[in-house]
Amino acid sequence: MESKELYFERVLPKDTYELLEIGKTTFYDAFGPPLNTEENIQKYLDQNFTLNKITEEILHPESQFFFITYQNDIVGYIKLNFGSAQTEIKDSNAVEVERIYIRKAFQSMGFGQAVFNWIIEVAKKDKMDFIWLGVWNENIRAIKFYKKNGFIPFDTHSFMLGSEKQKDIMMKLNL
Repeated sequence: MESKELYFERVLPKDTYELLEIGKTTFYDAFGPPLNTEENIQKYLDQNFTLNKITEEILHPESQFFFITYQNDIVGYIKLNFGSAQTEIKDSNAVEVERIYIRKAFQSMGFGQAVFNWIIEVAKKDKMDFIWLGVWNENIRAIKFYKKNGFIPFDTHSFMLGSEKQKDIMMKLNL
């Protein structure tokens, strides 16, 4: 699939409700039962996908959200963090991919690779030294995808999903 079929549209404050909806849906689809309990997923969504929190994230000057569109459908979204918006490293020459989600109906269509190619282009254009992200250590499919794209593990960190402490593998790609 050629990346020209996908379009990346910057999310603006007027898009908050739409981002909130796609954020909740894609997170639930990716990590809901049977991978995690309904209680822990709902607790996480209630804490992290609120109108106030999403609005605050959209308005952060060093965070950028993009809707991913294909044939006029929003198929997913991305959240990139620069500088102080990064959750761990906070390197001015790096970009964090905090969120990358594709709606269930559009998965396995090659969009993941096209999205990553676009993110790499953005990072190179902005003269970043590396791209980094955290991925749940149980998400074997994603880990394999990132490794296939040249990402290497460099650390781990804890992640709370509801009342359960989980582990993320931090990975980076030197540019």
